Amino acid sequence: MLLLGVSIATPARADDAAAAPYYRAHRLVEIAPGRKLNLYCVGAGSPVVIFDYGLGGPPTAWKDIQPAIGRITTACTYDRAGYGFSDAGPLPRDTSAEVTDLHRLLQAAHLKPPYVFVGHSLGGLNGALFADRYFNQLAGMVLVDPAFAHQDEKFNAIPGVQAAFAKHAPDYSECIAMAKSGQLPTDAKRIDACLDRDKSDDATARTVKDRWDMSVDQWLTYQSESQSSAFYLGKNLDSSELDAAQRNWGDLPLIVLTSGDKHYEGFPADQIPAMTALWKSGHDELAARSTRGRNIVVPGSNHYIQLDHPAVVIDAIRKVLALAKQKGG
Repeated sequence: MLLLGVSIATPARADDAAAAPYYRAHRLVEIAPGRKLNLYCVGAGSPVVIFDYGLGGPPTAWKDIQPAIGRITTACTYDRAGYGFSDAGPLPRDTSAEVTDLHRLLQAAHLKPPYVFVGHSLGGLNGALFADRYFNQLAGMVLVDPAFAHQDEKFNAIPGVQAAFAKHAPDYSECIAMAKSGQLPTDAKRIDACLDRDKSDDATARTVKDRWDMSVDQWLTYQSESQSSAFYLGKNLDSSELDAAQRNWGDLPLIVLTSGDKHYEGFPADQIPAMTALWKSGHDELAARSTRGRNIVVPGSNHYIQLDHPAVVIDAIRKVLALAKQKGG
């Protein structure tokens, strides 16, 4: 899946043994009456590292990262409301609703601060708002090719880009209709558009992915997240929330990782330089919100840096953890 305005690159598939834990529920934590989120933690210690993924996931996005960080401290992934094994949440699924859910989850699961937030793509919006709202509970942050406020307006100002994104955007109404019908599509186009299938998936992966992709709640969640993060019906809900909450991040340990030359493969060649420069500029601005912030470009990576170059992401988290412990000491 993609976050409109960010990438059309397809994530690497996660069909190996490292992905297996993400194909079942772990700890179902009640965050509101009748509503639970799936939480999966490994390791022990503080600060707690909490991972958040991009629009559409995949839930296996952190399969190469979480175990490594779990050997250092407590490392937790979770399914946002409407994803994976978590219950759906009330619409809209904007960043304010998702950050509220995450904070409730951490409290209900008795995961005490401080936290290091690691967010990819859409998760970058959630990380920024989490830092603004709960700054005193945050020890550091790693943002992996993150989305940022007002990016869609900026991208759409580049000639031809808006039409290119529209061409590659998923047809949510089609996928929602498919899920409501309860019938798996038979034509290849609809399978590619609405089902996260790969020929190398094992039987468990196929079964679980079909269950997820035939979930009406999941597709309604995708649609709402996409609309909230993009300029939709005359407003950008997530960007407005970030603008209203913005605060000084002081000397927060912060590393932003920016994708390299593979990010915009598939776009017209004459658009790529401007898109790449805009993407880096937005990440430079995010990093500059902390006096200890750094933006690092990862050559040869696409939007899913954690799947292309997991060692780079692991190293960034380790560095932020070390800085956080120095600061705490």
